[in-house]
Amino acid sequence: MEKIYIFCDSAGDIPREEVERYGIDIVPERITHAGHSFREYYDMTPQQYWDLLESSDEIPTTAQVTPALAMECYERARAAGCTHVVGVMINAAGSGGYQSCGIARAMFYEKYGEDMRIELIDSESYTYIYGRVVVDMCRMRDAGDAFDDIVRIARSRLARSEAILGVYTLKHLKKSGRISGGAAFMGEALGLKPVSLVCAGKVDVIDKARGEKNLIPKVLSHVAKRVVQPEKQTAILLYGKIAPEKLDQIERALLEDLHFAAVHRTPIGISVTTNTGPQAFAVAYHGEQRPVS
Repeated sequence: MEKIYIFCDSAGDIPREEVERYGIDIVPERITHAGHSFREYYDMTPQQYWDLLESSDEIPTTAQVTPALAMECYERARAAGCTHVVGVMINAAGSGGYQSCGIARAMFYEKYGEDMRIELIDSESYTYIYGRVVVDMCRMRDAGDAFDDIVRIARSRLARSEAILGVYTLKHLKKSGRISGGAAFMGEALGLKPVSLVCAGKVDVIDKARGEKNLIPKVLSHVAKRVVQPEKQTAILLYGKIAPEKLDQIERALLEDLHFAAVHRTPIGISVTTNTGPQAFAVAYHGEQRPVS
């Protein structure tokens, strides 16, 4: 009989209540700021991190999940008597955590043999865009679904997952080196707010809104163009340090204008806001099916 163990890196931004409800093993990335190091998820909340970003001139550095941490995760699964392990990791094109887990898997098999199967999934994404798929996997496991079916469905859902991201200020994109100082200066002078598509391992600027009041409508217009059957899915409203009335505005539009069945709000965590800054939001949804990796 299969006993399935599910883990995710901390960049998946899975809310604590879901982590505890489903027994998800969260393997942390490490953040360093002003000579101090802390673990994402365990040592600081997203809200505390947003405040740190706004008050500091120094951009914190993030360190990927290491093979040693992944090995500890596999050994916890083995000690619990698990027969199957599956982990979902942040986009491998932007972080080496997925590769670290692969190195640890080879180390585990060399030490213990292959009587415990370990599957790794590159989410090709960020934050709760893939974290929610991990939660879905847990629900399937608890409903008695087979391991191979869980992995297959997870890969399929990730190959439909995408998001539209809006950023209110270019300050943090400049500080993190994502855009040049000149581009940031011109963008701020013109009141331009970037709109990006997060899809298939890439974050591409696809549009710009002129002025704050146009950012939400611009993001929603791109969601409307790309979403498939919104009436059959829950939109994920990812948010940083955004005014509650703006979040209410977005949620109403998703329900009333775009006709999503429901909206689930959740904060954006450390890994993404390190680059975007806290004044950002995104809408995640399912679009057209892409080839499954």
